Amino acid sequence: AAAAVPTAGREPSTSGGGAVAASGAAVPGSVQLALSVLHALLYAALFAFAYLQLWRLLLYRERRLSYQSLCLFLCLAWAALRTTLFSAAFSLSGSLPLLRPPSRLHFFPHWLLYCFPSCLQFSTLCLLNLYLAEPLMDSVPEGVGEV
Repeated sequence: AAAAVPTAGREPSTSGGGAVAASGAAVPGSVQLALSVLHALLYAALFAFAYLQLWRLLLYRERRLSYQSLCLFLCLAWAALRTTLFSAAFSLSGSLPLLRPPSRLHFFPHWLLYCFPSCLQFSTLCLLNLYLAEPLMDSVPEGVGEV
């Protein structure tokens, strides 16, 4: 009769997963640290690229407020936040910050590091849509679509 009782909400027990469940992490700490270093380096390279491109726009006296400069600025801010997030893994003893956000962060730093980059990505997508829709709007003849 005990075998017929449903086990809703409980995970089935497996004989081979005891070591993984006991440690609490499916990815070893050294792999997490290596991935954090790799991500931090890639985001730092993206930050440096966007920073140099913004200086190039300033040096060659391009328009300061353009689609390119806005996109590069959004990319610069996003890469800076991501570099900060992944470089925080060194102070968190090698735990990958995206897998387990530290509980001691206050609201604003947590929002800035974990939520605001998504807002920046959405803003970049909207800017890209505006940029790509502009030639379409210029090619529509007058009077089309008016009632």
